[in-house]
Amino acid sequence: MRSEPFRPAAAWLRAYLYFVACGVFAYSTGALDALLNSRFVPSNAGALWWLCSAALLVFITVAYGVLWSRWTLRFNRKLDVFPQLIFGLSWGIGYALSFLGFWHLSLIAGDGWPTWAVFLLAYTLISLWQVLWQDLVWDIYVSPEHDTPWTTKVKVPCTHVPNVTFSLLYFVAFDAYWGFVAAQVLALTLCSFAMRMPAPWCKDVTPAATRHPFVFGLSHGGGYVSPDPANDPHLKAIGAPY
Repeated sequence: MRSEPFRPAAAWLRAYLYFVACGVFAYSTGALDALLNSRFVPSNAGALWWLCSAALLVFITVAYGVLWSRWTLRFNRKLDVFPQLIFGLSWGIGYALSFLGFWHLSLIAGDGWPTWAVFLLAYTLISLWQVLWQDLVWDIYVSPEHDTPWTTKVKVPCTHVPNVTFSLLYFVAFDAYWGFVAAQVLALTLCSFAMRMPAPWCKDVTPAATRHPFVFGLSHGGGYVSPDPANDPHLKAIGAPY
């Protein structure tokens, strides 16, 4: 079922309310203070840190700059560099702060636990939150339509899951707060450009997210379903099967 028309100004307002909430969450768990008091190059940095940092940079660039972008519907939305850059930077900072908040929440809940157990708890909390928030809220009320049921299935295991896994492992191994934030900022800035996030003042018509039925009468953002998939130019542009 189709949602209300996409309204860029409302989408930006909702997004920035969430980004502020992410900052408050990070502050309340001590993550923001830890970030601001950490060094960009960790004190235990050595050849391995540089190697892992370069590897993470390459992965993020390929995963989001190539794969995620290749599988993203744009519906002829124009490239609007400044607002898409601002939105992407804000998106990356907000999400990174929320992830760090979950890490510190796990440290509090697992006081005295070994690092691997804290990691598993944080990873579980981040994964559950991302699945619920992204599918039930973000992809409906913030993002313009940019996925299909097929792209969702391929993007998650090829980009999002390894991003959270590798970035969190990198963060834990090196206590690299700023490196972790930088990775998420790069990833989501690339996403903002790839999906062509409309500026708040944009008047162009763009499809809103297609709402698919979910449990308990809720809806989730399941992606665009074409009435004529075999001849749909938008599906052909991203190589989606029909």
